[in-house]
Amino acid sequence: MYYQITDEIKRIKLKDIKPDCLTVGMISLTELENNYSTLGFSNLTVEECKNDSQHLHGTLNSYYDYLFGVIAAINPGQFIKVQDRIAIYIKKNLIIIVIIKDKDESTKVKFLELLENLNLNKLSLERLLFNFLERFLTDDNSPLADIEDEIGAHEDKINERNLDKDFNCKITEIRKKLTILDNFYQQFIAIGEELEENALDIFQEENLHYFRIFSGRAARLSNNTRMLQEYSIHVRELYHAQLDNDMNKIMKLFTVVTTVFLPLTLIVGWYGMNFAAMPEIPWKYGYLYVILLSIIVAILCLIFFKKKKFM
Repeated sequence: MYYQITDEIKRIKLKDIKPDCLTVGMISLTELENNYSTLGFSNLTVEECKNDSQHLHGTLNSYYDYLFGVIAAINPGQFIKVQDRIAIYIKKNLIIIVIIKDKDESTKVKFLELLENLNLNKLSLERLLFNFLERFLTDDNSPLADIEDEIGAHEDKINERNLDKDFNCKITEIRKKLTILDNFYQQFIAIGEELEENALDIFQEENLHYFRIFSGRAARLSNNTRMLQEYSIHVRELYHAQLDNDMNKIMKLFTVVTTVFLPLTLIVGWYGMNFAAMPEIPWKYGYLYVILLSIIVAILCLIFFKKKKFM
C-alpha cells in the first residue's frame, strides 16, 4: 500500500507515484522482489532483506540516490526470542517500508497510527521519517521501567534475606534483555547520525535537527540501559556478598562448636587413659566431678566467645 501526502492523505498504486509528491509506502518482501527495479532499488538490497541473520545492529547505507537499511525491532515482554525485522528505503520525497518479519503486526500498527495522527501542516520528508522512527523508541520506555522494578525487587529480597534460589538464572536473563535493548538503541543512534549526515543531499538542511533530536533520545535510552546494567551487576554482587556472609556465619558457628568441644575432647582423652594411679577412679564423686568440669569448661568457652563477639 502506498500513500501520497499533500494537503490530504491519498492511497495510490505503484504506477501513480510522483517524484515531486511526498509518498510513503508499506510493502511485503514479496512485493519488493517483484517491484524493486521499478522503484529504482538495487537487487543487492533485496538479498540483504532476505538474509535471515538475527542481530540488532541495523544501520543505513548510501546507494546511488537512496538510503537503505534493515532495522531490527523488539517486542516488549518477549524480545529475547521474538524480534521483528523491517527494511527501509529513503529517496527524495519517498519512504518505502518493507515488512520482512512482523508476527504481531506491530510495525504495521505503528505505520497506520502514523498516518492517522499526521499533522499535514508543514509536513516534510524529514518530519515524516522522524515520526515513524520515534514510535520504535516511544514504545520501549516500559521495558526499561519494568526491568528496573524487577531488579529492585531482587534487591529488596536480598536485603530482607529472602534469597531466591533461581536468582542467578533470573539476573542473567535480565542482563541478556538489557544487552539486547542496548544494541537496539545503538542501532537507532547510528541511523539518526547517518540521516543527519545527509550524504546524498536527500534532506533539507533546515530540517536535519529532527534527526539530531532522534539520535539524542536513542542515546539517552541507551545510557539508561547501561545504568541498569550496572545496577544489575551491583545487585548480583550484593547477592553473592550475602551468600558469603551467610557462609561466614556458618563457618563461625562450626569454629565455635569445634573450639568448645576441643577441651572436652581433651578431658575425655585424659580420663580415658585409665591409669591405676589416677585418684579420681576410686573416688565416688569422680564421675560427677568430670561432668561438672566439662560443663564449666564449656560455659567458660561460650563466655569467652560472647565477649569477643564471635556469637
